[in-house]
Amino acid sequence: MSFFISFLSGVIFFYSIQYFPYISGILFVLSAAILILKKRYLLIPVIALGILYAFLKYLPEHDYPAVKGREMIVSGVFDSKPVETSYGKFIQEFHVDSAVDSETEEPLEELDDDEVRVISDAEFEVGDRYELLLKPGKDRTRFNPGGMHNHNSNAYYAQLLEVNKAKGNKKSIFAIFPLMRVELNSYITDNFTSDSAALITAITTGQRSEMSRELRAAFNSTGLAHILSISGTHFGLFSVFLFGLFGFAIKYLPYRILQRLTLYITPSQGAAVLCLPFMVAYLGLSGWSIPAIRSFIMISLFLIGLLIGRKGFWLNSLLFAAFVIVLWSPDAIFSLSFQLSFIAVLCIGFAVGYKKEDAEDSGEQKSKNAEAGTVLNRFFSSGLQVLRSSLLISLAASLGTAPLVAYHFHYFSVISPLSNLIVTPLIGFILLPLSLLSSFVFMVTDYYPFISLIKIVADLSVYLVKFMSDVPFSDIKIPAFPAYAVILFYAGFMPYFLLKRKKYALIIPLIPVIICFSVAAFQGKHALSVTYLDVGQGDAAIVELPDKRTLVIDTGRTGKEAEAFLRYCGKESIDAVVLSHSHPDHTGGAEYLLRNFKVKELWDNGRLIYADEFPKATDHRILERGDVMEGRGYRVYALHPYKGFYTMEGNDYNEENNSSLVLKIEGKNASLLFTGDIEEEAEENIAYLGKWLKSDAIKVPHHGGKTSGFKPFLDLVSPQVAVISAGRENSFGHPHRETLDMLGEVMSNPPIPPLAKGGEGGFVAAVKIFRTDIDGAIKISEKDGRLEIKTFKDFQFSKAKNFKDEAKNFRRLFEVW
Repeated sequence: MSFFISFLSGVIFFYSIQYFPYISGILFVLSAAILILKKRYLLIPVIALGILYAFLKYLPEHDYPAVKGREMIVSGVFDSKPVETSYGKFIQEFHVDSAVDSETEEPLEELDDDEVRVISDAEFEVGDRYELLLKPGKDRTRFNPGGMHNHNSNAYYAQLLEVNKAKGNKKSIFAIFPLMRVELNSYITDNFTSDSAALITAITTGQRSEMSRELRAAFNSTGLAHILSISGTHFGLFSVFLFGLFGFAIKYLPYRILQRLTLYITPSQGAAVLCLPFMVAYLGLSGWSIPAIRSFIMISLFLIGLLIGRKGFWLNSLLFAAFVIVLWSPDAIFSLSFQLSFIAVLCIGFAVGYKKEDAEDSGEQKSKNAEAGTVLNRFFSSGLQVLRSSLLISLAASLGTAPLVAYHFHYFSVISPLSNLIVTPLIGFILLPLSLLSSFVFMVTDYYPFISLIKIVADLSVYLVKFMSDVPFSDIKIPAFPAYAVILFYAGFMPYFLLKRKKYALIIPLIPVIICFSVAAFQGKHALSVTYLDVGQGDAAIVELPDKRTLVIDTGRTGKEAEAFLRYCGKESIDAVVLSHSHPDHTGGAEYLLRNFKVKELWDNGRLIYADEFPKATDHRILERGDVMEGRGYRVYALHPYKGFYTMEGNDYNEENNSSLVLKIEGKNASLLFTGDIEEEAEENIAYLGKWLKSDAIKVPHHGGKTSGFKPFLDLVSPQVAVISAGRENSFGHPHRETLDMLGEVMSNPPIPPLAKGGEGGFVAAVKIFRTDIDGAIKISEKDGRLEIKTFKDFQFSKAKNFKDEAKNFRRLFEVW
């Protein structure tokens, strides 16, 4: 056990050195000193071995921009079923073995052993090997707080140009399981209701892409999200089912066969041998995810322990599983899936171990009570014991992972203990074994037994999950909080173990959590702030007003970036969704937000037409020039359009742009101007408002396009800060050079208040330009009579080259957006 802990510590040291070299060095020296004092000298080189191994296996993050614009030849295999898009194309995941530049034949190592989503007109068989000529797609990366930056949202896309060579179309042995998964998923999708099918595929093949957002949210709020990720629960329950089934079958073999068999192995050993192939099959069917691999290793160790007559210790098995996964991929130790699954098993293990110790202490008294009690009393006592054990396991897993879940997903499930007590046994002891058994039979015979019973149990499970998620206060939305609280929470358990598990030591992990939320509760007054989100080629901004009301000004194409940011802020409702004009890069996500949040008001320019099925807000308000909305510490002015405004030039597209709703939000010490996509004609019209246009920050019209560069208008606004919302590699070339040059010429009329970025003040003469395609999300807020600017690019942790960089990273541990 000490070997595994030391090696894993070395791997963690390697990665922490990149961001905190001085702190990591001090911790390494302290660790070495402690080991020397304890005379555990051999563990020091083991830590060093972990550092060296992580260094040798280290691969820099993929630099996808390095392959942009370069046609490339990739070799590999399709490993997912094609998905048809709304525009008639197919998207299919392709696993790249190797890639080269099609012109220079230079190797493109950035793509080796990675997944590319190929967009094409054709459908390809899963498991077939091909050599493809691809053209990289546009950069879809989004840099926003709460965005998680996962591979699903930031996936690498490429357009198929031609199939150079089909490598014989021979299925490799490794393609068997992907093929089986595709066939099984198709059958389940076709024969069950959508929600039941999504649940069954999630627990059998690990396929979750077909699950609706509503069902996923229901599992999250009830604390049952762990069921959707194949992990120790699934492998453990399935192995128990198989072990019991095979053990029963062996014991009832004909006596002569059983007698000969037991000369070599016991019935338990025979059951263990028969279980192992099914565990391997389930691992392959599950898609080789990290929780599945960890669980497979632990179950395999247990079964092997039975074969050699030794059950082993659960903690050793868990650490060995971590060791194997880290040997395979050292950076897996920092994946959220790895952390959640291991912490859950650790907490369950320690909780059950503590319960056993407590039971042993009181065993003698229980024995006396059992002798005196009736059969009925003993039955109820046993039932109560099972209930207590189930509740303990549920609480241990839920509370142990709660800080990580709250940090990444911004909620805490209150109803989790109850839902786990009711739904987990239903899915784990009935639905999972029946689904897996039917799946294995289907893969061999194309027949899916128990389908009627599985339908009933799956439908009941889905109903219970949705019902519990609708219970008031089933979960609590938690705003983002600093990373230090999570780190200190888990570090706080060390005194508990050093003090030989004294109960009073368990209060130590709670101290940083209490401090963190106390500081948040007693913060000063709420200030006016706006976050311009990175939504690609589009607009979306979240305004937080001094009275804590929230406005969403435009939504981008999908609304998903706005949703993620609002969840990050702990928001469940939106006071007003403001739509500047009808173009989808501004309003495409409106329906999504109205369906997923309680939206109190919808504001627009009165020129939008909504479909009948469009969800309704509580109040619909049409704004025009002269309207003013007031609140504590702020005013919102509508500056454009007015009823009599129509464009004199251009087409319908230009008219929509020029009719954009223009708002000015004025706080105590700062003012923000939102301009939609107005072009020169509207800018010239608005210029007659004169001094009313003066603002400290402007959202530059029409993504910085040159058709919106009316200099007299910009001179009247005279901003300190200009924000341009544009997509990376957008086909329009936004922002245009002419607009950038013009903004450089616009001078802020002195005197002006200091402009602060990252807390550093200073006077500026010309406009400071920020771009979402370069800086990611951009936040502007009032602070002490000045504007404070924060960009997501600067908000990220960066590799430390000196002490100053490390100090910045350390400070970020205590910051939120």
